[in-house]
Amino acid sequence: MSERLFIRLGNTAEQACSWLVWSEQEQEIIASGELADAQSLASLTERAGNRPVDVLVPAASMMLTQVSLPEKGQRQAMKAIPFMLEDSLATNVDEMHVVVGPREGEALNVVAVAHEQMQMWLSWLQDAGLKVKNIVPDCLALPLAQCQWAILNMGREYLVRTGVGAGVSLPTDWADIALPQLTAKYSEQEQPLTIASYSSDMTVTGATVEQQPLDIPMLVLAKGLLDAPINLLDGVYKPKREYSKHLTLWRNSAIIFTVVLVLALVNKGLAINELNAQTAALHTQTERVFKQAVPGVNRIVNVRSQIDAQLRTLKGQGGGAEFFTMLNALRPAFSQVPALKPDSVRFDAKRSELRMQVTAKTYAQIDKFKEIISQDFKMEGGAMNNNDDKVTSNITLRSK
Repeated sequence: MSERLFIRLGNTAEQACSWLVWSEQEQEIIASGELADAQSLASLTERAGNRPVDVLVPAASMMLTQVSLPEKGQRQAMKAIPFMLEDSLATNVDEMHVVVGPREGEALNVVAVAHEQMQMWLSWLQDAGLKVKNIVPDCLALPLAQCQWAILNMGREYLVRTGVGAGVSLPTDWADIALPQLTAKYSEQEQPLTIASYSSDMTVTGATVEQQPLDIPMLVLAKGLLDAPINLLDGVYKPKREYSKHLTLWRNSAIIFTVVLVLALVNKGLAINELNAQTAALHTQTERVFKQAVPGVNRIVNVRSQIDAQLRTLKGQGGGAEFFTMLNALRPAFSQVPALKPDSVRFDAKRSELRMQVTAKTYAQIDKFKEIISQDFKMEGGAMNNNDDKVTSNITLRSK
């Protein structure tokens, strides 16, 4: 089939997702658009049909770098690559998915992305019923067009491909400062720097910009994605092979034989089965407690990893300190309105935002509580609902 569905995801579920259906045979756009968030991906399931689905993900969510690794003895040294990145990573190397790209001389291109981020992207796609063939960092989908670099304006950011398997995402507000620094590093080489530009009126200090035909950004990325040198669906995320119908029949027969064998030995495995049942019950209980403690979590892939992630959100990078500071500032308000109780409290460290659902006996109590906390916080109050002689409301707080 010549038609393919291309999707560009965001860093978080709240960010918009762009999509495009492209016909390679007809060389034309069949349809395109933008979804409000990741939950809307399900609307593309019917449109996908039997078309191949290729996904672009933000380069800003990962690290694209190079490691010095001579070709001689490369096979033995490949296992050491993740540990060669330890000094450059802010998190434990075991929490990162590392993919090796093409070689450029003595340098090997490498992409490192957090397992948590990969699992998040995959869960969005799985929940939408989309089977994906490729997941590619968006900057590596820019065609080089026989230039050393390529650049594309995506609105609030510039995607810059700085080599066969290297690139970066730059906020447009930083471009005037960051681009000259990037080109300055290249100026040490003998060959002059040429940049393929897929946006109009682009000028880059220290480089020759070669204007390319102008298309919508998603079409530029779609055309270049199939030649991208790195697919993040590798290693533990590599899709399993689809067996033919005949192999599936034989596999089913083997499963039946295995079940019969297990049943014959079941009298010797009662203790093991009982232990497994207890383990499963504990696992279910752990997931239930985690969902109660962290409202809004609908899918659990690895409960231990997700618990660690929540703890890092509260502890790391100053987020935990700010959380407890905001809670301490709320004490006078709760003291002055003792009948008001919090049902749930959630802190978003990335946004420095505290979200609460509160319950009181009357509207006046909630209004009084909001009036008190508005003196110390920037507040967004949701609608108040009366249910079973109780009044509930959602409140979002940010520090002034």
